[in-house]
Amino acid sequence: MFVALDENNHRIALTSHQQARQLAGGRFHCPLCQQQVFIKNGVVLPAHFAHRQRPVGEGEPESAEHLAGKSWLATWLRQHERPATLEYYDAAIRQRADILIHQQPPKALEFQASPLSIPDLKKRTTMYHRRGWQVSWILGRRYHDSQGKRQARKFLTLENDVLTLWYLNVQIGTLSRLQLKNKGRFWIHYAHNNPPNQQWQPESVDGYRQTRQIALSLQKRARPWMSLQALAYEGRHNLQGAPWVIHDQPHPLRHFGVPELRLRAHWLLTFEGRNFTAAQSQRFWVGALPDIWTPLLPAGTLAKKLDAHWLRLIKNAGFIGFDGSRYRWRQLPQWFADIDRKLANTTRSSE
Repeated sequence: MFVALDENNHRIALTSHQQARQLAGGRFHCPLCQQQVFIKNGVVLPAHFAHRQRPVGEGEPESAEHLAGKSWLATWLRQHERPATLEYYDAAIRQRADILIHQQPPKALEFQASPLSIPDLKKRTTMYHRRGWQVSWILGRRYHDSQGKRQARKFLTLENDVLTLWYLNVQIGTLSRLQLKNKGRFWIHYAHNNPPNQQWQPESVDGYRQTRQIALSLQKRARPWMSLQALAYEGRHNLQGAPWVIHDQPHPLRHFGVPELRLRAHWLLTFEGRNFTAAQSQRFWVGALPDIWTPLLPAGTLAKKLDAHWLRLIKNAGFIGFDGSRYRWRQLPQWFADIDRKLANTTRSSE
């Protein structure tokens, strides 16, 4: 923690090692639990206050990453002349925001470097909203790699109707905004004293590899794929010969544990060959994607995004048309008898 109260209950915020040396020998206590704290002023971490004995219910001590992340964000806001308070404690909700930006409405920044359950995420976000504040969750190192992306999914929010995540890499000193768009991922990277750097990552996929992954999932008798295979057999289809269109133009949500490939195949088995309404298609996706995955989004957001993306794809490919009230099939995508015949066929819906 960077903020404590002195003997006169004045708020003291540590911002430098020099300040910490000047305050050495003073008596300080925690604004929340009132226990005595002391200054730690080493060479590795930013100068900060620490409890002599961890209060009951406070969980694990702050990690080095969390301390460094809060310090980085506070410095970045000062450089951009954004008035903000580090470790702002609000008695009305008994919550301490990592940083509170003083704007209208106020915005809390929470740097999340440790695991956080969906119920706790929803509870803390709801408390801020009831206070009339906005809140942005900024993700630490554990959420950056491929294994952490599924855990990052619960932090998705909408900014200008675009799915958005924020990351902070303390080691290289970069704050990044990731936006998931229909055709790829758009990054903006922010660093101290440097202009923002934009990066576009178009979405692409290896359909041949995905086809083999479907076969492997069936070979291993993965339950979701086996259930879908049973449904395919009812329509006299082999899932290993699913149409190439299910691989085309994937949505970047697939990187965050959303089973888009399997749901596209399921959608085809549900609606192929029969007219359907927009509401019927949307209900399919809503039923397949639980809102509990994304507690910070309005209900049905993921379903609506993937539904619109898929309908646009197969409409542009010439498979369906819309007559003002219903979608009607113009041609059916080709199913193959088995994986070998599919892989031997080079006709792709997008070509």
